[in-house]
Amino acid sequence: MRIRILLALLLLAVLQVSAQQVVQHKQRHFKKSVPAGNYSGITWLGGARYAVADDKSPMAGFHLMRIQIDSISGKLKEVRHEDFVTNQQLNRDEEGICYVPAHNTVFVSGEADGEIIEYQLDGQLTGRRLHIPEIFHTAYSNGSFEALTYNAHTHRFWTTSENTLKADGELPNIRKKIPNRLRLQSFGDDLMPQEQYWYQTDASLAKGEEGNSYLGVSGLAALDNGQLIVLEREIRRTPHHVGSFVHVKLYLVNPSQHQAGALLEKQLLTEFRTKLNLTKRSFANYEGICVGPKLADGRQVLLLIADSQNQYKGVLKDWFKTIVIDNN
Repeated sequence: MRIRILLALLLLAVLQVSAQQVVQHKQRHFKKSVPAGNYSGITWLGGARYAVADDKSPMAGFHLMRIQIDSISGKLKEVRHEDFVTNQQLNRDEEGICYVPAHNTVFVSGEADGEIIEYQLDGQLTGRRLHIPEIFHTAYSNGSFEALTYNAHTHRFWTTSENTLKADGELPNIRKKIPNRLRLQSFGDDLMPQEQYWYQTDASLAKGEEGNSYLGVSGLAALDNGQLIVLEREIRRTPHHVGSFVHVKLYLVNPSQHQAGALLEKQLLTEFRTKLNLTKRSFANYEGICVGPKLADGRQVLLLIADSQNQYKGVLKDWFKTIVIDNN
């Protein structure tokens, strides 16, 4: 009996420590200060300034926003839209965005053209782009680059396709509840490809075979210690929308502990689900994630942004969410 009690107390202590490592704050929307949009990616520019990608804006470019985060708790205080900057070229289904402090520029991934190109902060092109390995041009339609991140300490860009490439297998769907097998690709400051690893998502959680299920990686966040946070999300849409959900999982991977070409081991940091039913309208398709500021106690803020499809039919909202992790 004493052994059982001791084991139970030990398990409780472990659970308490794990629970303290990640703090989720409630998602918020800012109707008065953030216009309806198709916000698909986000990156921190320093201070309260952020750049936000938009996958359906008429012109290529990105939004500039000011986001205030409480320096003690990590809770969102205010989000305010400031401007949209563009080079007047057509949108490339721009999904991911990352900031490179050394050049004071951002790189933006296009899911339509499979390219990742550099912009000045006024929206103009610099003429530079990442040199994409040819294998990524075998992406299925609407399954190319969504995730993009850069870390100035490790001098590495990271990206992956949202879904399995044609060269690597079949896509999961509501009837084929299989995982995605993805290539996680890095690039150096010279914009040339570096290490590549395999990453496998979880299989679908959706029950039944009616409606649709979309499973994939929509975001990456590179930490200063070389580790990566991978945003896996599944969108479940029922035939009549009621009962639809988005399930988000954040996984931690450490590429430096693996040989290039290996399948990365992953550790679940946290997960949550947003819903659309008769009593809840929290449904939020989180497509973007970035590393934000550190709190007064050294913990790290992660900022997530959802794509509302321009506040679809007045039901969906432009949600923002912060998650705080230990800075180990």
